[in-house]
Amino acid sequence: MIALEIALIAFFSFHVAKQFLERKRVEQEVARMEQEIEKLENKNDDLGALLEYAKTDTFIEREAREKLNLVKEGESLVLIPEVDADASLSSADKDQDNPRSAILGDSHVKLWWEYFFDYDQLWVE
Repeated sequence: MIALEIALIAFFSFHVAKQFLERKRVEQEVARMEQEIEKLENKNDDLGALLEYAKTDTFIEREAREKLNLVKEGESLVLIPEVDADASLSSADKDQDNPRSAILGDSHVKLWWEYFFDYDQLWVE
């Protein structure tokens, strides 16, 4: 009789422990999913704010200026040419007889000088 009682206690203890571990696993899964829901809600809020910003005149104007190169009436568009390092070195070799090139050399100072003082190449009406 004692052996039967011990066997029943062991059997029920095993099932209780199994249920306890299963419940713990489910609680952890629920906690993980709640965190994921919170992340997705935050992302949704951010996207909603971005959508609201995209509907504003400020955003539309900025996108038109940056992507379409549009300007307001009375403004002038300035295009800054991209400088290729190899091309600037070869042009520097050509400018050795130029006194300004002798003073400035092949440096960023020369590029800034050309940017500010050779402005006739940069302005587009």
